[in-house]
Amino acid sequence: MFKELKGMTLAEKKEKFMEIKPYLIILFVPMAFTLLFGGLFSPIFVQDIPIAVYDMDHSATSRDIIDYFYDSPALSITEDVSSVEEVKEKLLLGEIHGAIIIPEDFGKDLNGKKGAKAVVFMDNTNFMYGNNVMSAINTIFETVNAGVQMKLLEAGSLVPYQAEQSAYTLNLVDRVLYNPQLGYFYYLFPGLLSIFIQQAFLAAGVPTLIEEKNRLRDLPMHLNKELIIVKMSLMVRRFMLMGGCSIISMMACLKIATAVTGFPMEGNIFVLILFQTVFLGAVMGMALVIASVFEQVAHAAQFTMFLTVPTFLSCGFAWPEYMMAPGFADVIKAIWPLYYFITPMKDVMLKGIGLELLKPYLIGCAIFATVWVPIGLLLFRRKIKIIRELHS
Repeated sequence: MFKELKGMTLAEKKEKFMEIKPYLIILFVPMAFTLLFGGLFSPIFVQDIPIAVYDMDHSATSRDIIDYFYDSPALSITEDVSSVEEVKEKLLLGEIHGAIIIPEDFGKDLNGKKGAKAVVFMDNTNFMYGNNVMSAINTIFETVNAGVQMKLLEAGSLVPYQAEQSAYTLNLVDRVLYNPQLGYFYYLFPGLLSIFIQQAFLAAGVPTLIEEKNRLRDLPMHLNKELIIVKMSLMVRRFMLMGGCSIISMMACLKIATAVTGFPMEGNIFVLILFQTVFLGAVMGMALVIASVFEQVAHAAQFTMFLTVPTFLSCGFAWPEYMMAPGFADVIKAIWPLYYFITPMKDVMLKGIGLELLKPYLIGCAIFATVWVPIGLLLFRRKIKIIRELHS
């Protein structure tokens, strides 16, 4: 094989590369992006979030509370602030993502049973930071509050055990499921992998269809339909090979995510393969429609790249379907198939849900493919017929 490549001219090598380019895109682009985003969002724990503490009380009680914040692995504390305005400025500039302000007489009010209050500022433009800051602060203040209550009860002649039971009469024990670290990668990876698969398949498939459309356009009109059918069957085989490459790429991405970032793959890989196979069939229908509309590969490539953000944000992954405008979700499900793939990817990968609970998504995706593939083929064949007549 290497001897054969060595004997090729530069033009022949370029032609050979262009033949295998679609398969390389489908195989390696998702892997490259998995490594990229895996590196960006590792480690999966959100730690050392910078927050400021402004202690206006300077009491032993306020100092004890601040020490709790230093012990929290989620927070990185700075005390180099001297006013509320400085706290707000640091939040505005993004130097910190939260702040705790302990007012004057805080310790006195707390020990005097007057209901002491501390003020918390949070920059929630980054919701992952905001959620983790609020979770850490709530845990610390709940612990402090329970300690204060126990001391008061013990001062009223209750033994420590009875005081603890009274203080924790209602005790909330949280069990955060599926993404207990509230991390980016757990949340985003199923959605990102779905987008990688979709966009790589479109990036390889749509140009291939347009190039084939142009080759069929240049065929002499006297050639019979049988030759065109043969060429179309070759295209089908090429897309089946692309689909196989996409499945291999997905499995490699999962292996990279689990091995490099510790992502938990809870579900059955064969369920994902089944969903991906049906999804690629549905995307094939949309690729045919896009290739029917565009004449040039560059314009089609730009359009398919543009689809990344709108399809991701409107598929029910980032924003729940029930909060969308009435009828909006139904329109999206009718014109783009990502909805039927991205949620099962998340549920299988993070929750380990089986096929029996995901059948509605699988059936919906199959119906989508059944409707749009014939429509795409009809439009594609009609466009070929029109351009051949125009160029005859």
